[in-house]
Amino acid sequence: MYQELASTAFLQVVYRPDSCLLIGRWLNSITDEQLREGYETMRLAAQEHDCRHWLMDARRRTDRSRNGPEWVITSFLPRVQKEMGGKLFVAFLVLPNHLVELDEDPSVPKKAPGASAPFQYARFIDEGAANAWLDQKRRVK
Repeated sequence: MYQELASTAFLQVVYRPDSCLLIGRWLNSITDEQLREGYETMRLAAQEHDCRHWLMDARRRTDRSRNGPEWVITSFLPRVQKEMGGKLFVAFLVLPNHLVELDEDPSVPKKAPGASAPFQYARFIDEGAANAWLDQKRRVK
């Protein structure tokens, strides 16, 4: 069962209480300001539900910001993890061509933090694989 928490013209946020999963789906291409606003919405929803497992679906974002991935990984996620305490897990769902772009962009961190890191992330092109990764992280405490 899904609970819709917030929707804007560019982001839909839903919560699955059965698995404590927060899902953010970008609905179209966005500006840098909307990117930050959207992630702030996710942060507030995560705090409200004490939810540390996120699925961020960016497949509808066709014109992606070059500084978005770096900001999310190097600034935003560490701040959220620190505010919430405990570990934070984020699965990014992207289009195959965007995954190639991210892999080739020298400004985007290539390697996700290790298992002992306070936050972990992974990039996927398949939603089933992303959910399986999040399920596995939920089972391992």
